Amino acid sequence: MSSLVSSKVVAVVFIAIIVVSGLLYFQATREKEAIQRLEMKIVDVSVTRLGLSGSDITIRLKIVNPSDYDTPIFWINNYSIYINGELVGTGSMPPTRVVAKSSIYQDLTMTVEYSKLSKALINAILMGKLQVEIKGEIKGKILFGLLEVSTSFTSTYSLG
Repeated sequence: MSSLVSSKVVAVVFIAIIVVSGLLYFQATREKEAIQRLEMKIVDVSVTRLGLSGSDITIRLKIVNPSDYDTPIFWINNYSIYINGELVGTGSMPPTRVVAKSSIYQDLTMTVEYSKLSKALINAILMGKLQVEIKGEIKGKILFGLLEVSTSFTSTYSLG
């Protein structure tokens, strides 16, 4: 009789482990998909401060989550800003999240020294257009913060 009870207990524990593992895998897959499907789009670029040796440039990013699942908290440790192919600065984005099937706007402000802009502005004058590009890596923690996932992104905005 006791071996029958212990066999049932082992079977119930085994089934519970399989069910919990399946649910955790499903949750991790949803969160990873939500981060990997994020779309980053530059929707505006503006000069927000003019100084003697540099200026502040604000880039407005539209972050779109097209998936059916909310993203876990994600961030960008290091992004690079290029103007007409010339690196003019780097920055980071604080942690945020986007609910399913929606978008948010994030303003990224960075100080750019005029000495870094000179070659980019000469290229803009010669080409007759100004192209701003941001490149970076989105990072987030899934499965209750146990696993880190990341995905790269690039977005371009042209004037002229």
